[in-house]
Amino acid sequence: MRRLLAVLGFAALACLATAPTVSAQSAAAGPAQTDAADYAQRTAASNLFEISAAQAALQKASSDEVRSFARMMIDDHTKAGEQLTDVAKGQNLAAALPTSVDARYDQLLQDLANATEQDFDRLYMRTQVEAHTAALKLQQDYSSFGGNPALKAIATQLVPIIKRHHDQAQSILDRLSRA
Repeated sequence: MRRLLAVLGFAALACLATAPTVSAQSAAAGPAQTDAADYAQRTAASNLFEISAAQAALQKASSDEVRSFARMMIDDHTKAGEQLTDVAKGQNLAAALPTSVDARYDQLLQDLANATEQDFDRLYMRTQVEAHTAALKLQQDYSSFGGNPALKAIATQLVPIIKRHHDQAQSILDRLSRA
């Protein structure tokens, strides 16, 4: 057994010694800058999904807490969408903004529409946690590495809002899962 551990340890060290290294400068640089049009498109698509999913939740949710969360999603994501549209128009990026959800979001909306009454609240909140995890990463990345100052300001403004949404969604999902 000791001999096996010694061989495995030596093999691990050999792999580390021959692995390519990343310079401190390139590691600190973080991800490459996100294209402004791509950022605007992805943020707008996320907002459209959040509003559509929340509208479904207002119709199908059985929990008052879930319906309250859905109303907050509609209000906050409508405001975020309006701000993004205003900035995008000023940056000649309005054409990049979608007017409907993409296929991935459409499938999630179909899943919500097809959910049973018993499963809807948990599915909606799980979807919200996942969507806000992705949205938070997008906003954090653009606020740190985005090249367009006006869009970077929006991303920076959205980070704490999306973090709050994520945390609330996770708390509601945790409570629903225990019930």
